[in-house]
Amino acid sequence: MIIRIIDIGSNSVKSSRYSIEPGRPRLTDRDKLDYSLGDAVFPDGPIPEAGMDRIAAFIASEPKGAEKARFTFALATSAVRSAPNREAFVRRIEEKSGVSVRVLSGAEESYLIHLGIVSRADAGPGEVIKTIDIGGGSAEVSWSRGGRYLFGRSYELGAIRLTRRFLEGKTLTRALFAKIHDHALSEFRAGAATDLPPADRAIGSSGNVRALTRMLDAVRTPAFARAVPFLTPGTLEDVAEAAFDRTPAQISAFFGVNLERARIVMPAAAVLLAGMRHFDIRRLETTEAGLREGAMAFWSRHGHFDLPLAEDAPHEGPGKNRR
Repeated sequence: MIIRIIDIGSNSVKSSRYSIEPGRPRLTDRDKLDYSLGDAVFPDGPIPEAGMDRIAAFIASEPKGAEKARFTFALATSAVRSAPNREAFVRRIEEKSGVSVRVLSGAEESYLIHLGIVSRADAGPGEVIKTIDIGGGSAEVSWSRGGRYLFGRSYELGAIRLTRRFLEGKTLTRALFAKIHDHALSEFRAGAATDLPPADRAIGSSGNVRALTRMLDAVRTPAFARAVPFLTPGTLEDVAEAAFDRTPAQISAFFGVNLERARIVMPAAAVLLAGMRHFDIRRLETTEAGLREGAMAFWSRHGHFDLPLAEDAPHEGPGKNRR
């Protein structure tokens, strides 16, 4: 049996197909639509009808010759949450693709991202894991102990959202980077829990975090890369120093990332640096896992998406079941 999970994100729409087998579901193929909802929506724009049709066509398509998915779940995140015409978007997608769309709350997004990361982390019994994900529209920070979810919060600190607010059409400077960093730090300070245990491990996900990890190769020697094979606040500062006063095209050429990523990745670096400092993350592993893996893990265990989060506290951790 094939299950398909679609993540309607702020920077792209991603699809993963899984074969349900004994043990962990097996990924059979992935696909992506390069369409940035965030560029249309942030700060307060509607989703264009042409964009709705492109996304609907992508969702309606299946790989040629592949087994048809038994169930398809489409999960929308920050850009759709923020769009003034999100109800119209959901209706349009469902009418044209035949697939129901669930617009996740920030709490639900945090929970599923964390579950996806932890499901692939080989966590030890009682191990406390902290995760951070920086997407196009939001950033999610969460904790668990021994697989039990403790806390998660979504912040409107996504890379596209902040690029549009602070950096659109401008060259990155030290002052602009500091402005984004300080804005993120104030958001983290205003929205963090105060009684959480220190983490044994910290793991980062999202295309932005993985890109920043690759960008380290431009500012460190092979010997240093072998000795410190992860992100630290210090290595992020080194990346930022090398990016100051460079245009997106120059950042792309210097660090070897594509131009679209180069346009948004430094605001993500500022948010990640602020998050690592505020949440006392001294070293950050990275992973390919995230929302789709979490959704698949939850569905394969429970057969539904009745997530264990408080309906009246959309940015809190465990609570009564949503109905």
